[in-house]
Amino acid sequence: SIDSGTTWIEVQPAGNMDRSWRTTNISADGTKLLAGVSGSGRLYRSLDGGVTWTELKPAGDVNKNWRTTSMSIDGTKILAGDYYRLYRTVDSGATWKEVQPAVNVDKEWNTISMGADGIKRLAGNSSRLYRSLDSGVTWMEVQPAGNVERSWSITSMSIDGIKILA
Repeated sequence: SIDSGTTWIEVQPAGNMDRSWRTTNISADGTKLLAGVSGSGRLYRSLDGGVTWTELKPAGDVNKNWRTTSMSIDGTKILAGDYYRLYRTVDSGATWKEVQPAVNVDKEWNTISMGADGIKRLAGNSSRLYRSLDSGVTWMEVQPAGNVERSWSITSMSIDGIKILA
């Protein structure tokens, strides 16, 4: 929708798109769109508001279970999580790098958030919460006091990336 939900236009990649869409993002100006499919799914990007789409292949293997994504306000920095891995790009998806916040983190990535500039990032899995202050290059565990074995399902981060809600 380009009018706050009053009217809607269906936009999707070509082909059979009767799929389980799990995650979406949009840039501040509405031109860059990102959409991920769960369960043997694909990751797609549009640079023209949904008129045309390109399949992104962060790990070469196209069939991933895309569970969560986040995108900077300008749409150039993306963090995408499949069932067990996180992938980051700082060039709108042209190149990707797998990132792991900790050793042997084979956990289900449920939620990702980032500040407007894409530098500060937050990722939560089925038991831990991690923060990056350098576009996802390095990570540190950040856990509220109490029981740390929580399944982090939803997070939000302020535009400046300083305030976190989890």
